[in-house]
Amino acid sequence: MADRENTDSTIPSLISSAWRTAPPVLRRFTYWVWSLGTVAVILAITADVQNRWGSLQFVTNILAELICGLFALPLALVIIARLAEYQVKELERVRLKARYGAALEQLTASVRTTSDYVQDLVQEVSASTNAFVEAARVVNGRLADPERALESAHLLQAHMDSQQWLFYERVVTPLRIDGNHLRALLSERVRNGEPTVESARFERIWNELESALRHQRQIMSTGHQELARGVPNANRATRLRNAAIVHLHSVDHLLQLCGELEAFATEARELLAGPESP
Repeated sequence: MADRENTDSTIPSLISSAWRTAPPVLRRFTYWVWSLGTVAVILAITADVQNRWGSLQFVTNILAELICGLFALPLALVIIARLAEYQVKELERVRLKARYGAALEQLTASVRTTSDYVQDLVQEVSASTNAFVEAARVVNGRLADPERALESAHLLQAHMDSQQWLFYERVVTPLRIDGNHLRALLSERVRNGEPTVESARFERIWNELESALRHQRQIMSTGHQELARGVPNANRATRLRNAAIVHLHSVDHLLQLCGELEAFATEARELLAGPESP
């Protein structure tokens, strides 16, 4: 957009650009009117050479004005159409900027709510996982603390239950709505010629977040099935510990992505407000 504005910074470049982008019907109308104007000029010059105007000074003035209008009017229409287009685009740009700023505010609120939930979940899962890993150590062919291992396994199983995923969905749904709305606004900004760096960064974070959520659901389902197979024992200790650790890492990764998304929204808001700051 900046390059296009630079090319229209002079009157000749504005006229040239306006002519190139003018509707075909307007250009055909211009050719037709200019043809009439050319014929009128030739006839007027011929009459002037033959001294046919005589004392008709008022008539000649009117004809001169009409001929000038035949040449100037189409050009004025082309330029006015381009200026009107600029005005509409500027209004759209201002409105889009306001909508984009509001969307960033809403996304920030949603991602903070999600981050708070995931942060609490990380603490709970971390405590359960650490307790299970410690209790599920195999010592002399037996679990170090079978009772504690069973208790921790039940807690982990609850964290991986399908009902727990419903809580994920409930918390993440507002974030998804706000994120998809911002995604659409970023695409609109790119179409209007805005820089694509913000859009590319958001797409990367958003795609990673969606992928992490799908991966999280799969991990929860797999871990829940593994923990539901029976009482933890020495033979299954390694698989159970791995399932618990992978689940903890996946939840922690969600928290990390929420942090990246919040950082993006914060930086984008600062960048949006930057030029207007004193």
